[in-house]
Amino acid sequence: MSDVGFAAAGFQQGTLVVIDLRGPAVIYQAGLDGLVSQSKRGSFRRSNSHTQANAEWPTCIEFGVMTLEGEDYSSILLFVGTNLGRLATFKLLPESHGGYGVKFVGSSAMEDRIITIAPIDAELGDPAEATQTAVAGLREGRKINGVVLIVTTSGVKIFRPPAAKGAHKTFEDVFCDSAAVVRYQAAGYALLGLFGDGTAKTYSIPALKQIASAKVDYVLDVRRLPEAVITPTGDIVGWTGPSEVALLNVWGTGSDLWVPNNTRSLDKLFNVEALVPPRPTISNVQWMTGTLHVTPADMDALIGGPNRPPSKRMIEQRRAEEEQQRAIKRSATAGSSSGEKEDEGYWAYMQRQMQERTQNLNIMGGSMDKVEESSSNWADDVNKFVSKQKKKAVMGFVGSKLGF
Repeated sequence: MSDVGFAAAGFQQGTLVVIDLRGPAVIYQAGLDGLVSQSKRGSFRRSNSHTQANAEWPTCIEFGVMTLEGEDYSSILLFVGTNLGRLATFKLLPESHGGYGVKFVGSSAMEDRIITIAPIDAELGDPAEATQTAVAGLREGRKINGVVLIVTTSGVKIFRPPAAKGAHKTFEDVFCDSAAVVRYQAAGYALLGLFGDGTAKTYSIPALKQIASAKVDYVLDVRRLPEAVITPTGDIVGWTGPSEVALLNVWGTGSDLWVPNNTRSLDKLFNVEALVPPRPTISNVQWMTGTLHVTPADMDALIGGPNRPPSKRMIEQRRAEEEQQRAIKRSATAGSSSGEKEDEGYWAYMQRQMQERTQNLNIMGGSMDKVEESSSNWADDVNKFVSKQKKKAVMGFVGSKLGF
């Protein structure tokens, strides 16, 4: 994956695919077996029939911007390293329709499997990667005098592509499992590698002389050093066991973060207080009926938590579904009413009019009955009130005469 809109993928059957993410579109797809016959400027030191018969697939892919040997302009380049030690160089060129095309330039043969490809600016010493700034400079005619640093399991080589003539160093009695170009503050760049004897070694660029060496086998699992990741800042993320990783920094003070007596550092790479949802489970009956172990809702709750608010896409989708349901209801109501009116004949029309008039008369009659009932109730209430007042007046007059 590059920073300028291109991506490349290699497959074990030997196929290389280059994708323009701005389309997206596949702009190149070919097998690595036919690259040997196309190469005219490559250096093949291992061209015997046994090597050519072996299966070949990409093991390392890197994009860069530099000037190839024999050219007077810079371009976007794609470097592909294989398990048989071959470095294939491709050029990405703009085409008339506005897209990009991929052109095979040549290949070079190394000694063993390629594990790291690092484009370097030979004048500044900085990485010559395919960045947006570097690609924008190509429009202004900027030239980058670059070289490629190739690390294999048995050695390292620096040369100008696509030829393979340059400085070379062989690792003695040990194989390199992982390597990368790292930088120490403003001092410059160096090559850092993890080796099968459990050591981490740094080499100068471009002289390829060893600077320092440190043991890491008491922290990292030597059997899983090929899976370790080396960052450009000098950090090493590697496995210490089947399910635990450790973070080391080669530019440290020399003090041990994890000494052999199992005294560990208090630094942690995870939040101990974070609540992890329980693993979704199902009963035996659900399993027999074919219930899914993990549903999309379970994954959503596991990743986002129980209080995760709905996304904008979910809100828009829900609003669209509600609007669609309302439109369906409106169309169904309008269709039913219009269909009834269109199919209605003269006698049906008369019958419907009579029914409507009867219903209106019934409603009016019911209203009149309610008015009459309300009036009678009001008259009864008035009579009761008058009688009650008369009774109170008589009782008061009698009481006053009797002296009560």
